[in-house]
Amino acid sequence: MFKKIFFAGCASFVLAMLAGLTYSSVYFSMLVDFSEMVNFQTILTYYAMLSAGFILVNYGANRLVKNVRTGDFLFNLVLSGVSFAAVFMVLKMEDPIFKNEDAQLMIDYYKGFFMPLLFFPALSWMTMKPLFTLN
Repeated sequence: MFKKIFFAGCASFVLAMLAGLTYSSVYFSMLVDFSEMVNFQTILTYYAMLSAGFILVNYGANRLVKNVRTGDFLFNLVLSGVSFAAVFMVLKMEDPIFKNEDAQLMIDYYKGFFMPLLFFPALSWMTMKPLFTLN
């Protein structure tokens, strides 16, 4: 069971990484470059930590709850809730100060840029997990 969850977590990390890097590259080229605060290395680091956490928590949920479908449902429910709650954390955070003058002028777009990045790990987990756990 752990092996399947581990490979699902690795695949979801790759998918989230590709989605996050593609999204930020397109955003940076079309609107404004916020890479002072959210650069490629930051995205990779956080997505790797989240994927590792997803693997451990999902495995733990499946060990605690004997029915695997119920454990997966509860884990996905918590994952969705945490992603949704992160949006409110971003809305409450103070605006950063950028050294880049263009980025500072476009500070109103920063939170709008940041919020979709919060959902990529959860969406990629929910996309990839069924591919690895089907019997």
